[in-house]
Amino acid sequence: MIVSRASVTGFAARRPARRSAASMLRIATWLTVAGLAMSGCGSTGSNPISSRQSSSTSSVQTAASSVNALIGAGIAQADAKRYPEAETTFRDVLIVDPGNKFAWYNLGLLAEVQNRRSDALAYYSKALAADPRYTPAMYNKAILLEGIDLHSALALYQRITTINPKAATAYLRESFVYDRLGDKAKASHARARAVALDRRLATVTGPAPAGSK
Repeated sequence: MIVSRASVTGFAARRPARRSAASMLRIATWLTVAGLAMSGCGSTGSNPISSRQSSSTSSVQTAASSVNALIGAGIAQADAKRYPEAETTFRDVLIVDPGNKFAWYNLGLLAEVQNRRSDALAYYSKALAADPRYTPAMYNKAILLEGIDLHSALALYQRITTINPKAATAYLRESFVYDRLGDKAKASHARARAVALDRRLATVTGPAPAGSK
């Protein structure tokens, strides 16, 4: 079975359908941010410190609600392939929250599905600057890098498996990179680890290089 680049479907807040082994090799979903669970601070009485705390908490909750609403709207627009509108919406998120990794990640996906790979790489990098352990952006960035810098792609896959030792698809893509680098022993070892974690990956024989059809 040859791995093809999956299309963008759904988003993380919905329960995903069961995916094939091939499609699991590509993270290609719009991601949403969970609402902040805020507990009340102080009372609403005359104490000025408590009043300021309550006001601050309310402001944070309002901002979080605004971010959630904007990301939800952007996801709906992206699912409908209204990409320019979705991009504007995700940029609106960044006005409220400049370090929002979900907005940067979704901008990366928007750029990628429109074949703007250099923009996608930049946006995934922004998501990782916001959260260096954010593996969805790391994984998508690594796949794009396979077409231009195998060693950098490999380093990202290794970073993913350090963060999540059960990331089967990262091990499998790592094996593909080792194979292209000519290190058959490491390729075989990485593949064995992938299959040990998810036996469905045993039938996946190779990826379509980034940028190919």
